[in-house]
Amino acid sequence: MNVLMMIVVLLGGAATAVQAGVNGVLGRKVGTIEGSFTSFLIGTVALFLVMIFLGKGNVLQIVSLPKWQLTGGLLGAVYVIGMVFAVPKIGVASAMVAVISGQLLTSTVLDHFGLISGKPIPIDWQRVAGIVLMIAALVLFYKK
Repeated sequence: MNVLMMIVVLLGGAATAVQAGVNGVLGRKVGTIEGSFTSFLIGTVALFLVMIFLGKGNVLQIVSLPKWQLTGGLLGAVYVIGMVFAVPKIGVASAMVAVISGQLLTSTVLDHFGLISGKPIPIDWQRVAGIVLMIAALVLFYKK
């Protein structure tokens, strides 16, 4: 296991939790769609600047990619709008457990069939147990 990559991903997870809370408050103040747009706009500007100064690739290659590979931004918008809408109503923790549950279930299916990555990783009892436990966590976090 690459420890550095796990730390990077853990930090990314921590950032999404903070982002959900911040975006939830933003959405409450300016509106769900407006808050989502603002979040994406600021992120786009930040990534543009990082790309200008640190980018090593060729952004023009996007015209030759299969179009399905360009859907990440749309999927990100679904996530941000969902969090901006949900966090003020159910809280950051419940929203994050729901997001992680959805990620775990969907990624397990994607892995099982080798979709996107191309390398099938079969569903086994351990993965099923992980999904069941995650759903149990969702119930426990959301239960009033």
